[in-house]
Amino acid sequence: MENKFLSVTLAMPLMTTTPSKSVQVGRQIGSLGPSIHTISCKPIMSVILLTLLVLATITFVGCSGGNPISDATLLGIDVHIREGQEPQELNPSDLLSVHFIDVGEGDAILVVQGNYAMLVDGGPTEMGTTVFSYLREQGVTTLEYVVATHPFTDHVGGLPDILRRITIRNVLLPMVYHDTPAYNNFLFAVEDSGATVTIPFAGDTFTIGDADITILSPNPTDTWDNRANYSIVMRIEFGSTSFLLMGDAMREVESNLLDSTVQLLADVLKVARHGASSATTSGFLDAVSPSIAVISAGESNSFLSQDTLRRLSNAGVHTFRTDLSGNIVITSDGTTLGVVLER
Repeated sequence: MENKFLSVTLAMPLMTTTPSKSVQVGRQIGSLGPSIHTISCKPIMSVILLTLLVLATITFVGCSGGNPISDATLLGIDVHIREGQEPQELNPSDLLSVHFIDVGEGDAILVVQGNYAMLVDGGPTEMGTTVFSYLREQGVTTLEYVVATHPFTDHVGGLPDILRRITIRNVLLPMVYHDTPAYNNFLFAVEDSGATVTIPFAGDTFTIGDADITILSPNPTDTWDNRANYSIVMRIEFGSTSFLLMGDAMREVESNLLDSTVQLLADVLKVARHGASSATTSGFLDAVSPSIAVISAGESNSFLSQDTLRRLSNAGVHTFRTDLSGNIVITSDGTTLGVVLER
């Protein structure tokens, strides 16, 4: 089946100031800022124990993120979505592409800018080979970053297949440990990869090529009953376009973000928790004000809620779902978003 090609034009730039750039990703892990915590990967139990030790003793140090982000709003954005012929191909080095890989009920997101790539989660265990094959099809042989947003199987289960078959430079771990076969297998794969391991916190920044990435959550003082709320939440900025990846963070995290001073406005929202009603509140949608939302969901999704779909519809958000469209790729040239649907 032919892919569907759509274009989304932003009539008003999101940013009114040019964000500062941090050190090129992959050259210096210190580009993540002074609050990042680097952990030796050998032996594997030290990863687990040191992670817990860091969480028990850490004192948060603010990250020097450069100039403050503009408070420009999304008012006036004109969104046009249309089906048509494949758009004229641009030089890949000029584009940011965010691939929402169809892994059923789970998350796997490939972010590519220029010659640099990052994988956010790897889907459930049985989808590891699928994700690896997708990366190969995209020509990805090295990942500057692998991010495990939180330790649930539907997000980290497939990552060992990637870690053991592709060169990995850095791994970002969540601040919480989960004693399950899937997460322990992931940690063993991290050890074998030889990658540098870090635990990021809110305020840390790094780059993927010319794309700026800011960690919005968690905070080192967070204490949640549900491990999903420790999800690594990140905002990706490329030119005047932006993406907000929420992991599985729920309404409690959304409330914390709303009470903070972080920039939440984003053109594209990766909906948390596969569209569950426990996230994506109306107040949070108002603050993010996305033009596009992506839900990573299985065909027999036990999370996807009609209430969430209704809130997105009421907010005027164009919503795409992997259970309906397969792989979803959103590209940005810094001002214009293009959407490619597998089906």
